Amino acid sequence: MRWMRLKEISIASCKDVVSFRSRFYAVFLNGNVFVFDPYSLEATPLIHSQPFRSQKYLVPSGNEELFLVEGTIPDADVIDFGRLTCRVSRLDEEAREWVVVSDLGDRVLFIGEHGNVSCSGKELPDGCGVSGNSMLFTDWPGHEIYFCKYGVETEYAEDDLNFWRLSREYGASVLNKSPPVVALRIED
Repeated sequence: MRWMRLKEISIASCKDVVSFRSRFYAVFLNGNVFVFDPYSLEATPLIHSQPFRSQKYLVPSGNEELFLVEGTIPDADVIDFGRLTCRVSRLDEEAREWVVVSDLGDRVLFIGEHGNVSCSGKELPDGCGVSGNSMLFTDWPGHEIYFCKYGVETEYAEDDLNFWRLSREYGASVLNKSPPVVALRIED
């Protein structure tokens, strides 16, 4: 088997690639998401029913599910990471589309510059401050961790509660980001 350059799939650069159920999934900087068959090298676009201008992250959950996390911050003169809004979708392979979810069950999604992973909240140490049905962004400015939960109320009346938002339930800081380990300190 040899390496082969694929024909131009998107006008943008590839941001992230993950392997899931014997296929490759790629997200591009312009938001395009494609699934690649490793044998035919055919690329099929995955369309989201509700466009959302955002940064996109692919997060596999073992070989069971593939999630697409879309994070955006409202346009403003000053960037306020406290206004982070996320939408999480699960891949419906048969329909070849993303289905928006509001509940991750027991899962915790970790999103970082060295890769994205998920695990059961039960696999984390007791008292660590992280529970299921949440997300942690580990690669945002200032080496801060951003916890997100679904339906968090904000100080802005116009904010829609039907999104994942920053939760100030716990504070956290990054102790080590050397691959393949990210060490965190959670504070009450």
